[in-house]
This record gives sequence, C-alpha cells and structure tokens, in this order.
Amino acid sequence: MTIKKLQDLQIYDENKMTSNIVFNEEKSKIIAFNFLPGQAMPKHGHAHKNAYVFVIEGQGQCHLDDMDYAIEPGDIIHCDPHQKISVENTGTSAMTVYVVQAEE
Repeated sequence: MTIKKLQDLQIYDENKMTSNIVFNEEKSKIIAFNFLPGQAMPKHGHAHKNAYVFVIEGQGQCHLDDMDYAIEPGDIIHCDPHQKISVENTGTSAMTVYVVQAEE
C-alpha cells in the first residue's frame, strides 16, 4: 500500500499548469493537475482509455467535445476514449483536478 498527501502534489507554476503523476500502474494512471487562474490544458483525447476527472479544489470550465460545463469541487467528469477534453481555471483561486486514466 502507498499513501500520498494531496498537499505534496499541489505544485503551481505562474507560467503554466503543472502535472504530477500520482500512481502509474499497468492499466491505469492517476495524475494531479494544478492550475492558477487563467491556466488551461489543451484539448486532447486518450485513445483506448477512459478518463475520470475529479475536481478537488477551485472552479473552472470543462470543455468536452463541443460542450462547455462549469466545474467545482466534488464534480466528477467521465471522458470516453472517443471524446476530446480540456480543463480551464476560470476562477480567482488555484484549482486542482485528479485525472484517472483506465484502459478499456
């Protein structure tokens, strides 16, 4: 068993969003993404993987294919392998999301 602390994964950079691999297993990966206000990840897909986005703190927008959704702490988003996703911090404070990628 391995335990990691959320605060150890919340590293911010004024120039760009940051990402830290939390766990990387054979068929799954968990990544912590940290955004300061105005930062975003480019829209992208994950072939052959489902992606689950857990909003830990902060507020923003999730761009899923051609739709935009307001997101806040406690939200969980599922992105199937055929969808394109982007996350953007549109709030006034830092935002952290965890992404779980699981192979089909």
